[in-house]
Amino acid sequence: MGSDRPPPPRRPRLADHVLPRRHVIDGTERVVLHDQHNDEVVQVGPREWAVLEAADGTREPEGIVVAARRRGAHARVAAVSELLHTLAERGMVEAGEEAEPEARSSSAESPAPGSGTPLAVAPTPALEPTIADASPASPSPSPAMPSSPPPAPVPPEADDPGERPVVGLPEGLRCDGGGTCCRLYGTVMATPEEARRIETLLPHWRVGSVPSERWTTPMRGSTPGPLLALVARDGACGMLRDDGLCEIHRVGGAEAKPLGCRLFPRTFVDDGVELRVSLKPECPCVLAPLTAAAEPVAGPWTRARELPPQVVVEPLPDVVELAHGRWAPRAEARRWLSALARRPVPRDLAATLWALAEQVEARGLVDALDGAWAAPAPEPAGLRPWIDALWRRASARAREHAAWRSERDLVRRTTTALATVTLLLRDEEALAEALALPPEHPEHEARYWGTALHGYRWLGHAALAVVLRDEAVRLWVARSISAVLPADEAALRSPLALVEAVLRAHGIGAYVDDLRAREPRADAADV
Repeated sequence: MGSDRPPPPRRPRLADHVLPRRHVIDGTERVVLHDQHNDEVVQVGPREWAVLEAADGTREPEGIVVAARRRGAHARVAAVSELLHTLAERGMVEAGEEAEPEARSSSAESPAPGSGTPLAVAPTPALEPTIADASPASPSPSPAMPSSPPPAPVPPEADDPGERPVVGLPEGLRCDGGGTCCRLYGTVMATPEEARRIETLLPHWRVGSVPSERWTTPMRGSTPGPLLALVARDGACGMLRDDGLCEIHRVGGAEAKPLGCRLFPRTFVDDGVELRVSLKPECPCVLAPLTAAAEPVAGPWTRARELPPQVVVEPLPDVVELAHGRWAPRAEARRWLSALARRPVPRDLAATLWALAEQVEARGLVDALDGAWAAPAPEPAGLRPWIDALWRRASARAREHAAWRSERDLVRRTTTALATVTLLLRDEEALAEALALPPEHPEHEARYWGTALHGYRWLGHAALAVVLRDEAVRLWVARSISAVLPADEAALRSPLALVEAVLRAHGIGAYVDDLRAREPRADAADV
């Protein structure tokens, strides 16, 4: 190390914007550090992670060496300093603020078995500069439909949020036990108490060579907090069996699973009148038509105050952004969604969503909806900037995933397929053909529509017109992605759920922000 190189930060700590996740990849244990600020991924081994766990902002490098040795990881002070400095240069390690000095041990300088081995950091290929992230067929135009009835009166808003009724999606939910959702996310969360319960329930369970005391990592930084991340194996939750079933559920029943797993894929939104419980359209079982008895989406709760305190309830904003420079009060947005819900599901949902976006931009929340229900798909030129932005984001993520994920990893296969299909759709002729394809799974798209309307999925996170276009793009891409996924992929039974999951869980959905940053007037919409 050169003498002009500055030392690592005093009492260093892993920054809170770094998300450490333990993976078993093709049988090898690794810890993957996700830097949310720089959209960068770095891999380290178990020994390096033991050092970073000890770098909690309370110790100098000498003290970190001592603490790491207690964890069975032996390293020299110079190697620890080099590791910390390398990560500090990347902005992933910073100085601790409320540090308590730790007594130094004279043994810190004496080599231990294996301590001469350098500590390793393996960066993945950098993502291309991120433009920022986010959300074929048109049959003959439908005949004009009769005007919708006047909107029903909206009940007055309740003063006590705890007394608001809990209203679940009427159709219910039936988990098919396929485990697809357990294979698509970067994080399965558990509280420390839940993690201990899992260890007790599964004394003989193995996740590669990782012992149960190393099944979790902090959600952020190097210090465990109120939530932990469970180990993953080839991209899937480490507690998932080869047959797709959850071992925790098999041994201890549904109540033994972490609360987040039991609640998923539910969403909770307080609209000022009632608390709506809907579903994220990210599991095949959410979008598949119900063929057997379903469980109530709202569970046992009838009033908001009955929900477990860990449940995150999103408030619907008092004022909703419709488009650039156009806003509407919450009650008006609720009435508009109610008018949509009373109409039949559009014949071409993607084309209708795109047309609704144009209508919202031009006239706001009008009730004259017949034109949107009969709208053809847009011209490919209007859609092309959205496909380009999605391809950039998907291809960058696919390269990153190929650098460290197993070929068995469903996330890797899906992001690769997404990058491939969006690359193909960048050709205007191919895009025109995709826009002309009829929906392969119209029943899935009907459920997609229903979950959005009931759960206010379009409101509050971005301008309504932008979200509507984003959802239309997702539908068109999902209709085409099966052409580039392996025919034996079981998850293909719902391509739309795959697209939804990888866009939200792996940052690809931020393509909308990229589009707005790079091409703020990329089409007729002022996105």
